[in-house]
Amino acid sequence: MADFLNKLKDILSSGGNDDYEVPELMYGFTVTHHAGALHQKPNTLESVSYSVFHGAGCIELDVSFRPDGTPVIIHKEEPTSRQGESLEMAFKIIAGSRKCKINLDLKSTKNLPAIDSLVQEYNLKERVYYTGVTEDMINKVKSTSEIPFYLNHDITKEEAEDRDIGKALVEKVKALGAIGVNSKDGFCSEQLCRMMHRRDLYVSIWTVNSIARTKELLSYSVDNITSMKPDILERLIFGVDETANLSVFRDE
Repeated sequence: MADFLNKLKDILSSGGNDDYEVPELMYGFTVTHHAGALHQKPNTLESVSYSVFHGAGCIELDVSFRPDGTPVIIHKEEPTSRQGESLEMAFKIIAGSRKCKINLDLKSTKNLPAIDSLVQEYNLKERVYYTGVTEDMINKVKSTSEIPFYLNHDITKEEAEDRDIGKALVEKVKALGAIGVNSKDGFCSEQLCRMMHRRDLYVSIWTVNSIARTKELLSYSVDNITSMKPDILERLIFGVDETANLSVFRDE
């Protein structure tokens, strides 16, 4: 632990790591602020504001619906009428940032058209996508929403290492109409990422908090890393403080 903290201190004080050359990043590469990142309470408007204020390139929101169909941010499949905070208010906060993308981790598909309406109202169409979408959810998602989605699938060792098995995964993701695969951190490879990219598909990995693992995934050319410690990873990857412009929160 002491070695890790000393290394982290060096990275934060220098804005980078002289012994580490960051690979060329994929166009549109993002570090996603996991719900509850930066020591904030997850799925609250305060945590959303905090991440936007600190220049988040992407924010994860767990999304479900109250009994009346109102979309809320909460890690629960069936919240009560009093549970969860307003997704609309979260969108309003994020819309104040010119760059921040939104990863909507679906806990329910009860009323997806309501989300589409909010996306249109706040002009966020090019900045929103779904995760949490398993194969059994795809037909519902595709038939009731126009928002693009990742297939939630934990990449296996065989898919990462065997070219034919990996290719089968790539073609499956493409056939399902997903924009890529969103995998829990475990297995991945440069070979699999290259095959995904050749089919215009993305690779997103969650949840990564280790600097060493981040370096490894960057060498594979993944497209997104979701983290509880995005500030640390952003400083490592980009070498600068990505703090947002304070004017986002000023009344004009």
